[in-house]
Amino acid sequence: MASSQETQDTALLGEARSLWQQWSGLWHDRLQLAALETRQAGRSLVGMLIAGVVAGLLIVSAWLGLISAAVVWLVEIEMMTSLAILLGVMLNLLLATLLVYFIRHQSRHLGWPATIRSLRRAAPAMGNDNASQ
Repeated sequence: MASSQETQDTALLGEARSLWQQWSGLWHDRLQLAALETRQAGRSLVGMLIAGVVAGLLIVSAWLGLISAAVVWLVEIEMMTSLAILLGVMLNLLLATLLVYFIRHQSRHLGWPATIRSLRRAAPAMGNDNASQ
């Protein structure tokens, strides 16, 4: 009887080891996959950032070319060169001012205002429940 029990214990122990090895192998594979995907995501992010910077530079140079063409056109229709340049500068400053106002308006969303308001409303209610207990 004792040998039968020992055989069952040995078999159970062998199955437990096998299960542990399979489980640890599975987690190793998953972690290796996560590491590879993280590396790939990092490379993609770097590529996207570089492409974004290059696109930004191209947009800025195109804008400067557009403003320059407008200044040249104003000079060609016999406007004073200094006045034409001043109009180009004023247009840039006007657009920059509008963008600053847009950024300020959008910045109010950065602090999760609705979430903070809901938490502030919930905090006194929780305090009242604790006081009555």
